[in-house]
Amino acid sequence: MNADSKHNGLIEQVMQGYSDESRPLKAYVGLMGVFNLIFAAVLLTVKRSNRRLPERVGYADIIMLGIASHKVSRLLTKDWVTSPLRAPFTTYEGAGEMSGEVTESPRGKGWRLAIGELVT
Repeated sequence: MNADSKHNGLIEQVMQGYSDESRPLKAYVGLMGVFNLIFAAVLLTVKRSNRRLPERVGYADIIMLGIASHKVSRLLTKDWVTSPLRAPFTTYEGAGEMSGEVTESPRGKGWRLAIGELVT
C-alpha cells in the first residue's frame, strides 16, 4: 500500500458517517484552498504596490460592497447570460421564478459536483 492510498483511506475514514449521500468533501476542501490562495495573492499584490489602505472603511462602503456582492453572485448563479459558464457543472431544469433566470441542478461527481453546487 503506497502513501497516497493510505492518505485517501484516512480521508475516507474521517468523512465516513457525514452523510448517507455521496458528497464531494475533498473537492470542497480543494475549492476552499484555491479561494484562499487567490485571496492571499491579491493581498500580496496590494502590499507590494506600495498603495496605502484606507484608515477605516465607511458604512456606505460596506453597504455598497454587500449590494454589489449580492448582484454579482445572483448574476453568476441564476442569469441566462452566464449559463454557458455553469453548463459543464449543472443540468438545466427550466425557467426560473424571476424573468431572465434559470433553474439548474448540480451534476457529476467530485470537483464537478462541488463546483455545480457552488454555482447553483
